Amino acid sequence: MKIVHLTTEFAPIAKAGGLGDVLVGLSRELIKLGHEVEVILPKYDLLPSTLAVKKELSNFLCMEKGIPHANTMWKARVENCPLLLLDTEHPKHYFRRGKIYGCEDDISRFLYFCKAVCEYLQIQGKEIDVLHLHDWPTAIAAVLARDLFHLKVKRIVLTVHNAEYQGLCSPSDLDALGLHGAQYLTKDKLQDDNPHHPNLLNLLKGGVVYADRVNAVSPTYAKEILTQEIGHYLSHTFRQNKAKLRGILNGIDQIIWDPKADPVLFSSYGAHDAVPRILAAKEGAKRQIHDRFGVDLRKTPWIGCITRIVPQKGPELIEAGLRKAVEQGAAFLLLGSSPIPSLQHHFDHLKKEFAGVKNVLLHFEYDETLAHQLYAALDFVLMPSHFEPCGLSQLIAMRYGAIPIVRATGGLQDTVVDEECKGMPLEKRNGIVFQNATEHDLVHALTRAIQIYRLQPAQFHSMVQRVMRNQFDWTQSAQQYVEMYTTLL
Repeated sequence: MKIVHLTTEFAPIAKAGGLGDVLVGLSRELIKLGHEVEVILPKYDLLPSTLAVKKELSNFLCMEKGIPHANTMWKARVENCPLLLLDTEHPKHYFRRGKIYGCEDDISRFLYFCKAVCEYLQIQGKEIDVLHLHDWPTAIAAVLARDLFHLKVKRIVLTVHNAEYQGLCSPSDLDALGLHGAQYLTKDKLQDDNPHHPNLLNLLKGGVVYADRVNAVSPTYAKEILTQEIGHYLSHTFRQNKAKLRGILNGIDQIIWDPKADPVLFSSYGAHDAVPRILAAKEGAKRQIHDRFGVDLRKTPWIGCITRIVPQKGPELIEAGLRKAVEQGAAFLLLGSSPIPSLQHHFDHLKKEFAGVKNVLLHFEYDETLAHQLYAALDFVLMPSHFEPCGLSQLIAMRYGAIPIVRATGGLQDTVVDEECKGMPLEKRNGIVFQNATEHDLVHALTRAIQIYRLQPAQFHSMVQRVMRNQFDWTQSAQQYVEMYTTLL
């Protein structure tokens, strides 16, 4: 099959969250299975200067508000995946902002990207079996492909990585692309389902309506977005399109995340090593963090979070976990930052409050090396999310022998089975799960974890070895994607 992914991220060259990891893992596995894959994303100015690129097509035009702008498509290969990178001479320098998201004109930036890509695909004239779109920034491509360009695309798939982010805009924003925006302001097309926004269009809704298949990134999340609480006003549209809704669990890239070959770790270890070797290697990772930050090396459980600090992730519960861990003499380590100034300000104050506490590390700068070392060093990874479409942190944690403590929602519910779940075989029990997003339930789960570590070392060691033997690579997930594509075709 000829599969074209349209995305705004691709790890490691353009990554703001889990989307970039998903694209590289899925694309690489589809190529292994013999499919022809291309990934198209913007040529951001933050791409590595060492990236080798070659011109594919120069000076093709894209109209915005009736004004033509020149564009160039570049070719590159990253992680053995063929990439196409869209560069534009637009006077607003849409992709030369030093960041992927967070600009006031993000709507215009990604609308333009989608239209320019469709211009390119029309010029190329190649028949595409599956055009695979990812989240709201590329969802409008489904509308453009069908209504404006009539591209040679057999089927369109939209993956919803997070339904909270939907891309609200005015009809005039579609007018700028050459679509008649007012025609889409109807309930059966793109009119936002939120009664407070009757005059706005919803780009994610457009993708849901126009795609041939809508895929959520875990089976449980595919069910949860049918509810008002987690569907974020799109639940009605998801229910109307339930027949084309599926849920396929993400995997993790086991080349990037591999404690047996991770170059930043003091010593390597793997799932089939003896427990003493695993624990010794994890102690080495703790020493690396101690040497850099001074975190106390006393024999106590290390509990941590590696996350974006946003409401979805339960920041108030992360703070409660920090305070409870310190109260019980455990270490707590947090790597993350918040795009929300008020939240970041609050966590900056927490950092000042705990300054000088040797068993606390709060680090708010992006640091990929530290992330790898933390996964190796931690005994438990805390994920108290209010909702979690899939979650990659718990999967990476298990690969590195850190036991996940999670709330039962979305992909966390699909991948983590509580240690005390007697109805499941022992080898499938791989974490500690709590039900409600409350401080009470969180503290109970955290206390269980600390007690297992301190009072039941044999059980803790067994859990470490079991979680490392869980397989969450892309092999099975990619097969499910292929089956979905094949059924559509």
